[in-house]
Amino acid sequence: MYKTGSVPININTNPINGRSTNIQFMTQDTGSAKLFFSFTKDGVPLPLSAVDAKIVLLYDDGSFYKKSLTITDKVNGTAEYVLSNAELKHYGTVKAEIKLYYTNGQALATSFFTFSIAKTLEDQNIVPTADYYIDDFETLRDGINRIVEEISQTVEELQKKFSDLEAIETKEGAQQKADAAEENAKSYTNEHAKDN
Repeated sequence: MYKTGSVPININTNPINGRSTNIQFMTQDTGSAKLFFSFTKDGVPLPLSAVDAKIVLLYDDGSFYKKSLTITDKVNGTAEYVLSNAELKHYGTVKAEIKLYYTNGQALATSFFTFSIAKTLEDQNIVPTADYYIDDFETLRDGINRIVEEISQTVEELQKKFSDLEAIETKEGAQQKADAAEENAKSYTNEHAKDN
């Protein structure tokens, strides 16, 4: 048995701020919190035969998930997604967006919608941690590339700081140079004093 929240997705409309739904799940809706989507374009069902449909979920605590939808009717444009137990632990308002990736290379993002997850009494003392789950290779690769760029930039900054540190003279080194210069000056003076 499922708690099903229905979300109609009209490809022609694109509200700027998305839309709120009255859908509310609970943190203990184990295996039963289902979002059901019906896609339309120009008032008729949008076929989903050549598409990989993804849902993107962004939680109040910063957790982020990107998962595949299960297409239930390719001809009539319906799909569903059952929230995992881990996703249900992140209570609060959830921003969601559906992305359609077509086999011909086209892609489109629908306007986002929101739903909520409420804490049950049993979960009042659970503090979720921020998680990042991605089942899309391209998103994973982009994330890894971004992390590598940040690490490379940090290494470059550290190398620059170390090269600046190498150029700084220590107190002992400066004293040795001063002593050597003083000794050279005395030698020079003594040598020329004999010439006079």
